[in-house]
Amino acid sequence: MHAAAEALLKSLNFGKNIRKDSPKETDDPVGKLAQVYETARNALEYRAQHLVRRAAIERILKRELVFSSGSKRISEILVQELRWARYTSAVHGEEIQELLEKYYELIKSGKYDREWLVGLVSAEIEEKLNPNSDYQKFTNFAFHVMKHMIRAEEISNIDLLLFAAVDKTYSQSDNQQIAFHIFKLISKQAGEDKSTEEILTTTWDYYKKALSNPLLNRLMILVRRQLGPMTLIRDMYFARPAEFEKSVQNEEDFKNLAKWVLSDQLSLMKQRMSTAMWRSLTYVFLTKMLFALILEVPLEKWIGGSVKYVALTINTLFPVAFMWILTAGIKLPGKTSQQKMIERAWEIMEKFDATAEEEEVEISSEARTSTTLKFFYAIYAILFPAIFVLIAWGLIRIGFGLISIVVFVFFLSLVTFFAYRIRQTAQIYSYKPPRELGSSLGDMLLLPIVAVGSMLSRGVSRLNFLVFVFDFILEAPFKIILRFLDAWFSFISRKTEEAVG
Repeated sequence: MHAAAEALLKSLNFGKNIRKDSPKETDDPVGKLAQVYETARNALEYRAQHLVRRAAIERILKRELVFSSGSKRISEILVQELRWARYTSAVHGEEIQELLEKYYELIKSGKYDREWLVGLVSAEIEEKLNPNSDYQKFTNFAFHVMKHMIRAEEISNIDLLLFAAVDKTYSQSDNQQIAFHIFKLISKQAGEDKSTEEILTTTWDYYKKALSNPLLNRLMILVRRQLGPMTLIRDMYFARPAEFEKSVQNEEDFKNLAKWVLSDQLSLMKQRMSTAMWRSLTYVFLTKMLFALILEVPLEKWIGGSVKYVALTINTLFPVAFMWILTAGIKLPGKTSQQKMIERAWEIMEKFDATAEEEEVEISSEARTSTTLKFFYAIYAILFPAIFVLIAWGLIRIGFGLISIVVFVFFLSLVTFFAYRIRQTAQIYSYKPPRELGSSLGDMLLLPIVAVGSMLSRGVSRLNFLVFVFDFILEAPFKIILRFLDAWFSFISRKTEEAVG
């Protein structure tokens, strides 16, 4: 076994000394109301399930930093609301209060981007609530696997960029978690020599350099192509932590465990894809209803004098149908691909540095300027507007007005982007997925729509009116009512016990 794999094994807990944190189902009426609210609130934003709790922490912190004062009070409210929504039990109050005290004055000082710092703090709290610390150790291992495969001597920040690419793709971390993980690395290197303020300043600088660098996307693509085997290794450990160390010592045991875990994970993947699809459809449907009520119907009446109900019906039903068509054709890896993935996973653990030459990739900071590449860019520059012109022409032919066309393109772009994101989820267990002719032609035609959908998704997440209404108009008074009810029920319960004796 390679030294890097041995180092990974030495750092793991193997299921021991893991803090249990499984909130139990209760009949608490306040908790039930809080859970209903969280379900409704989470439907307003497209977000992977493993990021929901961190986002809830960030949301609560942002609200209470406006309406409450003092880290002690904010930590009490945070723990209480997380307990209500069954995100965690109530055993972390002191830890969270201590953590908030470290950052509270820095957040209030205004020296740092407030949203960025609150996001980083929410990621640190999320890690505190996570009972298993082994997950990030596999991220570090994957980083070293990828570093061995990439030759990029002339790029000064390659380690930073590769770490961000692995964290974003392999660990599926969001930007807030990436910021915190960079902060942790810098803190570990600095030791006691630097203050929290100095480390945050360095983290902010590194964070901007990593996420704004155009090479990051290229590195993420490379990581995604190697994602399957490394994800399989991690899932094998978390499925059978006590057996993992023994299995990696023997090829047959390793492959048998890998087959069992892979089969189980592919079954779970079907459920995750279905969940992701319905979450996306709910998000699109709610946003579409908001558009129809606030923009589409009033503007159609104002500009055209009447509402075109055929266009309104198509705009309502087509996005749902089109997304179903795009996601229905997503395929999970077949037997041959699964076997290759298992072989590669064993090779990583056993040899690590025995990487095939064709898998080595050279990354350059200079963009290629070959004639062929210029030709491809020229085709893409023509294709991009042509696709949208054809769509608009077709819609005009069936009686769409200007507003209806804009709304159609808006939601077509969003659902196409979400469908491609779900497809990426399906490729987690793929090892260098093959490129078929049909898929390549489809990708070529849909690429401009996906690109626009990506930009719109980021914009909508910032300007989502329903999110603002929920977070600052509904949520604050609703949570005050819940706190009153919680105190009232506790009072009634105590008095009942006193009366009974």
